[in-house]
Amino acid sequence: MKKSVCIVCRKEKKGSMIEDDLYLETIRNIKNRLNIARNNTLVVCDECLPKAKEKRRRFERSLMTWTVLATLFFVMLVLISQTLQSIFFGLVAAVLFILFSLISYFPRVEEHGRKKGRSTS
Repeated sequence: MKKSVCIVCRKEKKGSMIEDDLYLETIRNIKNRLNIARNNTLVVCDECLPKAKEKRRRFERSLMTWTVLATLFFVMLVLISQTLQSIFFGLVAAVLFILFSLISYFPRVEEHGRKKGRSTS
């Protein structure tokens, strides 16, 4: 039987499941390949729910900020130098800017009535 572990307080508790996404699937696959996966069900307990929502809000704001900065950087680089190299460099730099937002990544908590996916790690 899988244990339900809160991703905020890291204690074994019952709570709201988190939504699966590409980032969690990638981490799960890496852990499985390294044989370090615990196969726990990832949840957010009721006590940690406000903290989890704040962390998710902070991540979404960070993602938006880095995306805007990446877009501005790309546009400025293309306007300054309209070569194929600058476009390629601008795209690579924009992707790196957006990847910086993953430093503060926090998964979304499932709302009631939404389809529940597999959330294990």
